[in-house]
Amino acid sequence: MVSLGKLLGLKETDWQVGADYRDYIIVPDGNYFINPEEGDDNLNFYKAGAFTQIARSFLNNKLRLSATLRADKCRYFDLVWNPRLTAVYSLATDHNLRFSYQNGYRFPSIFEGYTNINSGGVKRVGGLRIMSDGIFENTWLKSSIDKFQAAVNTDVNTNGLTQADAIQKNKDLLKKNDYSYLKPEFMRSYELGYRGLFLKKRLFIDIDGYYNFYRDFMAQVEGSIPNTDLQPDIPTALFSRTTQFRYRLWTNSKTEVKNYGGSVEARYAIGEHWVASANFTYATLQRTDRNDGLEDGFNTPEFAGNLGLNARNIAGHWGFGLSSRWQSSFLWQSFLVNGTVPAYYTLDGFVSYTFAQPNLTVKLGGTNLLNDYYTSMLGGPDMGGFYYGTVTCFF
Repeated sequence: MVSLGKLLGLKETDWQVGADYRDYIIVPDGNYFINPEEGDDNLNFYKAGAFTQIARSFLNNKLRLSATLRADKCRYFDLVWNPRLTAVYSLATDHNLRFSYQNGYRFPSIFEGYTNINSGGVKRVGGLRIMSDGIFENTWLKSSIDKFQAAVNTDVNTNGLTQADAIQKNKDLLKKNDYSYLKPEFMRSYELGYRGLFLKKRLFIDIDGYYNFYRDFMAQVEGSIPNTDLQPDIPTALFSRTTQFRYRLWTNSKTEVKNYGGSVEARYAIGEHWVASANFTYATLQRTDRNDGLEDGFNTPEFAGNLGLNARNIAGHWGFGLSSRWQSSFLWQSFLVNGTVPAYYTLDGFVSYTFAQPNLTVKLGGTNLLNDYYTSMLGGPDMGGFYYGTVTCFF
């Protein structure tokens, strides 16, 4: 990244340019990753980008405007452009209002694009065409298969139909997959925030809210390919798990997805040594269609919060910190497991002492002091207490 404003002597204008390049080398292992085009050769998945940004102050430095334009290119995808506009306005000394708008594209991750896992009778396949060519076109949606199987079982067990007659009666419930290969995820984001100092600058408050619109939101869809090409036999094949090949595919949502939320942070200085703090966040995902067979994978708690109390230089030597963390339960969706992550609460703390001679600090503390085990993701480890001690020497 280079600041051209300083180089060109533009004192009132900040102009920056920058670029980056990444090349991911994926070693095929025959299970998690394969190279469908070149056998045992490594896969190369590159991403490159460049940006330019210009910023300038107006109205006697009360208003700061900036504009950014970024271009990104990824293997298998066309060049995309990502603009961003920001404004910061000083309402008064120590009181600022900020606003930003930006477009953005997200390319598939390595796992979303290249995965190739066969586990539990379901094969998970990346959404790039080189990985899933032909699968999308021949897959029937699992959501429709579940409804079809349930309806057939009801007619057989309750209404007295034969299995063959029930299959014929309910075959129209089956829906062919109409999703296709992965495209970059597109997002439009609006953000509004405020930051200010109160009570003789002892109280700091930061409020932030955002609203995001997603197009081609990346998610997973599950479906099956029957083990027959004969059209009249497809419903019968999809009724039995033994006569179909099940897949979970990375694809894009056809409906607009909205994500909105916000946060509030406050810090208050109590005397010369103590600081109390608190923050609270809210985040949610809103879909316009909940019956399209997709799995979101949002994996974010709706509510989370922290409370803290810290002190330093008590009696010239002692330091202290105590904080609590809480988050609400939320739905977890991943390629390994789906379910609810329970809400949890933890308590962290430390105490420290600084020696003048020699100049060193001893610190004892821990996270999750109460040792109440919790998990932040399904399929991951349970987290217990972690306790530590450090000695820091200053020269």
